[in-house]
Amino acid sequence: MEKVAKTSQRPVFGWLIAPLAVLIAILANYVDGLMSIDVELNSDAMTPFIVTGVAGFLAVTPRILRELGTLPESISQTQISLAMFVLALVGSGVAETQTDGFVGFTFFVVLFGGYLLDTKERYEWMTMLIFAGVGVHAAIDIAAAAAVDSYLPSSYEFSEGQEYPVSSFQETALGFVFFTWFTVFPILGLLVGVAGRGFLSPAGDKGWFAFNKVEGGWNREALPLQIALFIWAGAHLATIWHFDQGSIADRLRLGGLGGVEANGFVGYYTALLTGIIAIIVSGMVAERWFTRAMTISSLWVLYLLGAWYEAGFWTNETFSESWAPLIWLAITFFVGVAITMIGNHEKYGGWSNREEHRPSGARQFWNAHWASLLTAVAFLVGLVIRIQWYAVPSMHAMGTDGFDMTGGSDPWYMKRVVDYILAQNAHLVVDADRFYPIGGINPRPPLFSWSLAIGAMILQPFLGEDAVWWSMLALPAIYGALTILPVATIARDHFGKAAGVIAAWLIAFMPAHVTHSTWGLADHDSFVMLFIALGFMFYLRAVKYAGSERLVRTTSIRPIDMMRAIGAVAQERKYAMSNAVLAGVAFGAASLGWKGFVAGPAILFLAYAAQVALNMFRRRDSTILSTLFLTMLLTNLLIALPFYAHPQMNLMLDGTGLQPFLFILLFTVVIMYITTGFRDKPWLLVLGTLAVGATVFLSALYVLKVTNLSNAWDVLFTGSGYFTKTKIFGTVAEANAPDRGYMFASFGPIVFVFALVVGLTSLWRAFSQRSQIALVFAVWIFAASYMS
Repeated sequence: MEKVAKTSQRPVFGWLIAPLAVLIAILANYVDGLMSIDVELNSDAMTPFIVTGVAGFLAVTPRILRELGTLPESISQTQISLAMFVLALVGSGVAETQTDGFVGFTFFVVLFGGYLLDTKERYEWMTMLIFAGVGVHAAIDIAAAAAVDSYLPSSYEFSEGQEYPVSSFQETALGFVFFTWFTVFPILGLLVGVAGRGFLSPAGDKGWFAFNKVEGGWNREALPLQIALFIWAGAHLATIWHFDQGSIADRLRLGGLGGVEANGFVGYYTALLTGIIAIIVSGMVAERWFTRAMTISSLWVLYLLGAWYEAGFWTNETFSESWAPLIWLAITFFVGVAITMIGNHEKYGGWSNREEHRPSGARQFWNAHWASLLTAVAFLVGLVIRIQWYAVPSMHAMGTDGFDMTGGSDPWYMKRVVDYILAQNAHLVVDADRFYPIGGINPRPPLFSWSLAIGAMILQPFLGEDAVWWSMLALPAIYGALTILPVATIARDHFGKAAGVIAAWLIAFMPAHVTHSTWGLADHDSFVMLFIALGFMFYLRAVKYAGSERLVRTTSIRPIDMMRAIGAVAQERKYAMSNAVLAGVAFGAASLGWKGFVAGPAILFLAYAAQVALNMFRRRDSTILSTLFLTMLLTNLLIALPFYAHPQMNLMLDGTGLQPFLFILLFTVVIMYITTGFRDKPWLLVLGTLAVGATVFLSALYVLKVTNLSNAWDVLFTGSGYFTKTKIFGTVAEANAPDRGYMFASFGPIVFVFALVVGLTSLWRAFSQRSQIALVFAVWIFAASYMS
């Protein structure tokens, strides 16, 4: 791999980055002032720019002073970091008192975050952060200036002379203005960071831009990327110009409503996709794939022209006649002919691609980061999908402070719990309105509602009384999008990078997951799925690095020998034990969000029991696996106890509480005690002992059931009732199995069938290759398919 030589540059030039960002913010306000948006550049508007610019100026100061020799070498990096943290904290407090909380927040993030990025030699990202910090204030100012009746009114008079509220259309348009400008500034920041690499900041040899070699003062090697970023920013600016040139009906996109004739405007995603295409083309140019670059770019331009014609942005009588399709076909054909002629021209064409052993920086970057990049994009796309479709409608409800939630009555009860937490700083245990007028216990575990309350506390300085609504609406979608990351990690760890990327995009678009993790669905579904996925991710890592070696020479049923075996596992398999503990923490968090969390550990227990049985036949030691699984369960138990053992909850031995989990824990302890204590005995004796113990235990449970002394038998064999159709559980949505057609459609028939195929192949690998991971996947797939 070709490393980067740090280019000599004058350190003081780094101080120009923040002033440049402030200057561009002022210019953005001035440009909008030249259009129809009346932006006032007064002290109130300028102060956030300057404050954030000062933060960016201070963020690079330690490095510049160190390079100038002004900062003594005796001052360690730790001392500087501590001083910068204190400065960011104090400065944000001062900024908050003089302006508002959001300005103080951006001051802290830009100063300390920029300093950390600068210290880690991520200079391009540092520049991007400074521009983003300044740009968010510019975007807020411009959007606020656009929210006037003369530009974007909240009500509109239609052709019949009647005036109707159009606030939802107004907020959609304001969102376009804000996010367009907020996108422009990070792009410009990245452009400045790339173009100024080796000039405004050193050419670092770490991170995404390590493959960009700089020779001389200007980063010429990255010229295609710089042009692409310029086109991307220009595309967004062009959409703002087109937005401004339209009528009020166009800006509000009222075309077709009440006889209004309006074509709308180009929109945000057109510019976004144009920028992505530009980045892709720049990579092709860097690899000297000029023919492909011309083909992709020309096809995109043709698509844009056709889409804009269909939208009515431009007209031509020729294209409205019957032979219009043939004209478009001819244009496409001759564009292709022109590309072919240029590519084969003796003077302008005939270029050769880069040789495989001399790839461009773009190719090296792609080879190193393609999986993480595509996974990050999947996360962003998944987040947008979960937010956009319901964001605006959720803020225009009647009778509920203007906000609304989806998903039935459960989110509204969550809102009641969160309101109580914010008012009393305590969890709602006894709810006087349950079983009114007697009152009753709030049966919901606390962690999800507390996460919503903490989110509201964090947002309160910025949003005031609406903070609780924003937290309730947004966090479920964020939890849902975050689930993409552990799912992708599981696939990447055990099937490769490509599988990780495919898994990320599948879960991002999967209807069954999207419908339960949308904006406004303030129920525990997305929260629980996130932590159960994290639990599986950590446990699978633990099993992957567990092994089946004999770490102790002899074992027995004496407690001291059992503890010695467990200690040997903790000493020799530290990484696996750490992941087992993290798995327990994840399942513990899920247990504090949903009482049905035991579904996750139950699936893993089936895989664990099956693996122990196979190990007995194969004369392999199960001590490591048993220790890891027991560690996970005990960690989970310690986290869950404060809630489930609460005297008012009385859920320790309840069938809908911790009883199923305690069964799993008991079975694990018994299996580990017998298989580890009698490890060196004949496997038939060990298996017989387990069979006799299980028979006696189950017989006792059945006798207790027949005599109506305990329902433990039903809890154990019906999944706390979830797998039996009763009148009570018929009223619980998650207890009812979906129709097969709905289930196939939710996952996609091809994906569902492919999952079953992977389950069968994993089962085959578990026997043929003796793979513990493969057995976990096989049991997981088939058990989850049955449970769904």
